[in-house]
Amino acid sequence: MNAARLHREVEIRAERTLSLIRMGVALLLGLLAMGFFVAVSDAADEIVLRQLVFAAASMVAYFLIGAGAWWMATPSRFRAWAPWVLTTLDVAFMLFMALVSAANVGLPGDYLGALPAFTMFSLVLSFAALRFNPLLAAYAVGLVTLATFAVSVRPRLSPPAIDGGLGELFGGPANLGRVVILLLTGAVLVLVARRSRRILERAIAETRRRANLTRYLPSELTRELSELADAGDIALRQGRRQIAALLFVDIRGFTALAEALTPEAVGHLVADYRRRITEAASATGGVIDKFIGDGAFVVFGLPHPGEDDAARALICARAILSGVALWNLDRAEQGLAPIAVGIGVHVGEVYCGAVGDDSRLEFAVLGDAVNVAARLEQATKQVGLPLLVTAEAIAAAGEDPAAWIALPDQMLRGREASVTLYGLTLPKDAGMAAQAGRGSGL
Repeated sequence: MNAARLHREVEIRAERTLSLIRMGVALLLGLLAMGFFVAVSDAADEIVLRQLVFAAASMVAYFLIGAGAWWMATPSRFRAWAPWVLTTLDVAFMLFMALVSAANVGLPGDYLGALPAFTMFSLVLSFAALRFNPLLAAYAVGLVTLATFAVSVRPRLSPPAIDGGLGELFGGPANLGRVVILLLTGAVLVLVARRSRRILERAIAETRRRANLTRYLPSELTRELSELADAGDIALRQGRRQIAALLFVDIRGFTALAEALTPEAVGHLVADYRRRITEAASATGGVIDKFIGDGAFVVFGLPHPGEDDAARALICARAILSGVALWNLDRAEQGLAPIAVGIGVHVGEVYCGAVGDDSRLEFAVLGDAVNVAARLEQATKQVGLPLLVTAEAIAAAGEDPAAWIALPDQMLRGREASVTLYGLTLPKDAGMAAQAGRGSGL
């Protein structure tokens, strides 16, 4: 996730939005000026008509500035300095409008605040809120403050152009107040831009962190761990111990099968197989910890353990067997060899968390229970059954052991204690059952 690229995209979108605002403001004010010109042209004096013509011409110019900004605000033409130039141009244009408007009616700069053009400075300041750039906003505030102060706040060398006390409303103190209000308004908008920038940067950081998590986490765990914010990686690295149901599945005789196929056919075979495993795991709430070649490791109990983890693991195992039976029907119709799988299921305590360093971090489920489940999957070759489960898995799932094939206690490689096992085979009518479930099975 490239933060600089995202910032650039935000800046481009902001400039395109501002260019539309410029053109919209120019059209609206231009239409108002022209409408007023038509309404008063018969009775207006030369000063009013000249002012209206200037206003209309100014809006045409401002529309062209907006159109130029729109043309520039594309990934290929946008430059980092463009917002600064446009901000300077906005302030300079507004100041020019205000000064010419004052000159047209014979008023000195002291009376800038009495002209409609003066209110346009607040529009320039409001642009800062859309740019997510507090430095640029501060630059705009500084330009506006300096320009209005230099023009309107100065010792009066000539009598007021407006007789009476009304003229004092546009003297130095009054105009200073207007400048201060503009300054305060701009300061608030700088804070808004700063806060918006921080929110944007936090959003980018969160998106980047979540993307990094997905590189080594099962997708089912990404959302929960990303919600841990800054503590997420720490909590993930610390890991935890818990009870989980574990399922290993592998294609029997895959090496010999693959040798008889082209690389492309092997790829299609593995893709179809993994799709069926993924569908079975998703349907039963299992989390695929990893695929290893033609094997898969599915965990039940993540992100939180539940009382039905073992039951769901056995349902998943049966779903895989039924799915493979259905798959073999399709393969038989295509003249392809059938696929056989071996599945091992066990329940026990495991450690789950991230292992490794920052250069290679991986989510892992570790422990003796994992080894037992893996050994069961391998033992299916020797006993000739597609599914082996431990007595612990049968008990945790609440199933009747009598519905299973009881096997002699086994000594699994790497363990001193024997394990009580149960097996399951596909019924003779599995093909018919799979055919019946073709519309809803794997």
